[in-house]
Amino acid sequence: MNWSDKKRLVEILEAFAYGGFAYYINRSRLSKCVSLKCRIRCWFVGCFCTPEKKSLPFYFRKVIEGLGPTFIKLGQILSLRPDFIPADYCDELRKLQDHVPPFPFEEVKKIIEQELKQPLSSVFTTFEQNPIASASIAQVHKAKLKNGTVVAVKVQRPNLNERIEQDLRVIAWAAEYMEKKWENCRPYRPKKLAEEFSDWTRKELDFRNEATYADEVRKNFKGNRTAVIPRVYWDCTTKRVLTMQFIEGCNIYDERCLARNKINRKKLATAGARLMFEQAIVHGMFHGDPHPGNLLAIKHNRLGFLDFGIIGRLPKDTRKKLLLILSHLVRKEFDEATKHTLEIAEIAVDSDTQGYKNTLYLIFSSWYGSQLKEGTLTRAFFNAIAEGVHHKVYFPPDLVLFSKMLVTTESVGALLNPEFDISKDAKPFIEDLMSAEMSPIKFIKGFIKNALEYGELIEELPKHIVHIIKKLEESVRER
Repeated sequence: MNWSDKKRLVEILEAFAYGGFAYYINRSRLSKCVSLKCRIRCWFVGCFCTPEKKSLPFYFRKVIEGLGPTFIKLGQILSLRPDFIPADYCDELRKLQDHVPPFPFEEVKKIIEQELKQPLSSVFTTFEQNPIASASIAQVHKAKLKNGTVVAVKVQRPNLNERIEQDLRVIAWAAEYMEKKWENCRPYRPKKLAEEFSDWTRKELDFRNEATYADEVRKNFKGNRTAVIPRVYWDCTTKRVLTMQFIEGCNIYDERCLARNKINRKKLATAGARLMFEQAIVHGMFHGDPHPGNLLAIKHNRLGFLDFGIIGRLPKDTRKKLLLILSHLVRKEFDEATKHTLEIAEIAVDSDTQGYKNTLYLIFSSWYGSQLKEGTLTRAFFNAIAEGVHHKVYFPPDLVLFSKMLVTTESVGALLNPEFDISKDAKPFIEDLMSAEMSPIKFIKGFIKNALEYGELIEELPKHIVHIIKKLEESVRER
């Protein structure tokens, strides 16, 4: 670690010390890294006393907000990782305020002209100088292209990369320190999380990645009348400038706008759940953070998606297992749901598999006996995934993201419709997907493909087809 990085580490540690975490810095044997002034101040005001535990998540968020764009993004990622930090911290970090004062229009103009290699007036007929949104990484301006199309132009803040790269180095050092010095941290694999975060952050800083994700989601939903995905204008998009179609719609919280546009809140909640399941289970690619700020309610009960910086991907085999897990859960078949959950987990030599099985069954059966109306099925699945790390049972990051996405989807659904229950509203869609997956034609096609790959099975083909059809008929009768 060079001198500049050490100086930044001191700044970070002092921010946590002043924020009420000096006790933990002292326990971690990093207190000598903070300034003498900080240590003296904390000594006299009692900073090294353990803060009230109930307040810790709140102060943790406040410190994160003050440390700048890298840490705000880290907090946002941590809020999506219930397998790494406690649920109360996840919930608090969801409140992170990524709203900072905008940078001057002169800088905006300079960056756009540098990136597009032509004057601003050659690309846009109008360009609003005041941004419609301003965050730590970028700000967004409303503009109009030469062909009359209204667009949203996202412009990256100047001089951002150097500070973020420094912060990523410091975070990597801290993660390695934690894994080496704190035995209790090792099961949480902080080094791996830091690597994932660095990779995600560097991708987010290149707006062409977000543009590619948006294009892919738009293509996946082609022909869908419920989902509205903004079009990307590639000739006005670069690493630091992203130009997309401007979508008119209502904020989910804006009741007057919803009423004015005659949006049926109940139908929109159900449609939103179906769209999220379709993205994850059918397309294998899903919007990872569908909170109200990233959604727009549009006329005719359509849902618009914004900000494609966090995208999850699920391979086909995982999607099939998830479909089975969800299908068993909505049918209250907890033994089968537990079995399939373990099949998509990463089991190590020292994993407490039996302990995790027992925990899973308790989580699933507790959901069945719960009288709560909100967050039942999704919370059960979310808790099941989050609990794995305590038994050294691990899941892919995108699967963890999927579990968090379900919780967010259900909370948005409940915001629109207080009676929304994803286990009921999504059940017909899940069953439709199961029917399609278990169709005789698909089974036969799949078997033929395998038989052709393994020639010795061809002779057995007729017998297997009859067996498959009989099993399917039995399944239909049971329904």
